[in-house]
Parts: sequence; C-alpha cells; structure tokens
Amino acid sequence: MRCVLRSLSLWLATLAVLTAAETVPPHPPVWSFYYAWYDTPAGPKARWSFWADKQVAGQATRWLIPAQPLIGAYDSIHVATTAWHLQLADAAGIDAFLVSWWGGANSSGQAFETVILPAAAKTKVKVALNCELAQFHAEVPKLAEQLSGILLRTKDQPGYLHVDGRPVVYLYQVPFAPKLTPATFTQLRTAVEKRVGPVWWAMDKIAYQKGSYGVPAAWRQTPGIDALGFYGTFSVKRISTEAELTPFFRNYAAEVRQTSCKLLLPMHPALDNSRIQPDTAYVIKGLKGATLQAYHRSALAAGADILLLTSFNEWPEGTVVEPSADWPDPYQYLRIIAGWKGKAFTPPPLPVK
Repeated sequence: MRCVLRSLSLWLATLAVLTAAETVPPHPPVWSFYYAWYDTPAGPKARWSFWADKQVAGQATRWLIPAQPLIGAYDSIHVATTAWHLQLADAAGIDAFLVSWWGGANSSGQAFETVILPAAAKTKVKVALNCELAQFHAEVPKLAEQLSGILLRTKDQPGYLHVDGRPVVYLYQVPFAPKLTPATFTQLRTAVEKRVGPVWWAMDKIAYQKGSYGVPAAWRQTPGIDALGFYGTFSVKRISTEAELTPFFRNYAAEVRQTSCKLLLPMHPALDNSRIQPDTAYVIKGLKGATLQAYHRSALAAGADILLLTSFNEWPEGTVVEPSADWPDPYQYLRIIAGWKGKAFTPPPLPVK
C-alpha cells in the first residue's frame, strides 16, 4: 500500500510541475537594434566611420567609443564579423536584428543586402529594416521609392523578418519635433504597399503630454500601424532603476493598449555618450548586468509584446551587448539574455579578420 501511495504522490507531484510549466507564458521575442555603419582604414572605404573622428598617418586622433569591442574595430561589410554577430545573437536567443538603414548614406545599405541578410539565413535570427531616413525625409515620394526598392529586393529572402506573413519595417523617429506626421506616414504606407504589398509597420513614437510620456492621440488613431514603441528611455527621461522604469513603462503601455497595436518596450544594458555629446553627456552604469535585468523586469511587468534591446552594437553611445574586451566577462550580457530564454550560452568561435 505504501508503494502505491508513494507512486501516487510522485505522479501527482510530476503532474503539478507539468501543469505549472504549461501555465508559464512564453518569453516575448527579443529584437535588437543593430548597426552596420562602421568602416576602418583597413576596409574598402579606407577611413574611420563611427569609431573615430579622423585619422593622421593612419592613426585615429580621437576615439568615439567608450569601450573596445572584443575583436577590435571592424568594417560592417566584413562577412566573417557579421556572421559572428548573428551567431552570437542566435546563441543568446535574440530573435531578430532591426538593422539601422540609411540607404546609400553610409555602409548600412550595402551591408544589409549583401552581407547581413545572407548571414541571417544561416541562423535562427531574422533581420528587418530600421528605417532612419523617415525622420529626415524631404519628399515622401522619394522616401517611398527608396524603401519600396530595398523591400522588393529583400523581403522574400529567407533571413527577412515577417510577422503575420508581412515584412517588418521599423520607422525610427526622434522624440522631439520628428519629421514624420500621421498624414505623411499614411502617404508613405500607401505608396510603399502599392508596390510591395502589405507591410508590418512598427512606429517609434513617444511624446510628453499631460504630465507623462505616451503616444499622441493623433498617432493612436492613425490606421495601418501594427506596433508602437520607442528606442530608448535615455532619449526622453534620465531614469534607469526598476522603481523608476516600472511606472514609466506602465503609463506608456496604458496608452498603447488603447489601440490594437503591439507594445514594444526598450531595454538598455548601459549608456555612455560622453565621447560624442560631452556637453549633455549621460551615463547609465551596467552594474554587471543589473541594469539590463531591471529594464527586463520592468518591460515584462508592463506587458510588452516584444522587447527592444538597445542595442547590440551601438558603440558610440555604449549601449552594447556585443562582447567587449573591457569587461571581465566579454559575454556577460549575452549570458543574461540567454538565461531569459532558458538557454546555456556557448560563445561561437571568434571571426577571422
């Protein structure tokens, strides 16, 4: 009889564990902002771009980055380096890269099409356009032509990110006096979708109103937007602790929930823009991953549908999770992200440069 009771107790305990596991909601997707604008004197453009301001006799005169990449400065069109970045993201459970795209204004346009998309196809990580031109456009038809062109060339490739069967486009906007309006977004969306078909539009939108930061009513009422979020807290408010972030995120989430849009909330591992903005510098210390964990908990508490990791490799602002030679554990942030997904992080081999 005792054996029967023990077996029954064991069975009930196992059933309880399985039931609890089934009720735990899946972790939201993690999309990370990724930058492909870097050049070095050893690369095809034979110059420093975003690593240093200029060079004399082949040497940088002033570094623009607060920490050093584990592999040193690199070119964004270097195939092995890009492949390594995607392998790192894959190992950490990052679901997608939102690639900062400036057309032909820097290396990002070439890198996205010829290097990043092919490398993504070899991993589980998907990539999508983070269109930065939307905040600087002078003519909507020209912007629509540029965006339609690259989407026609890339949206059906296996590495491109889709949601609900549609290619994702993130439209970045600065928080203060952004260029895009509800009317010009509608004009842009109509022109692009006429050429490429339906697009899944994620809109960067946050503004101060009525004592808090949220989404302006005109934007909440604009049709065609599938997701609302914003790039970073540091662009609008100098906060970084969980006690500050949780109500801030919840207030923003409450406004997004007035729409049918998905909620995107940012997470930062750290910040140090003192090299590029010395007069208005702001530093958020990483605290060995505690800062990133605070953002993560606050974003989950607010009910984020998708988590925006800002960033994978925006080195001039120091918001990076890409491995750094200046950290005791170069992979410290990627290990944390992997833990969210229940993964054991194993670093891929370093790229051959």
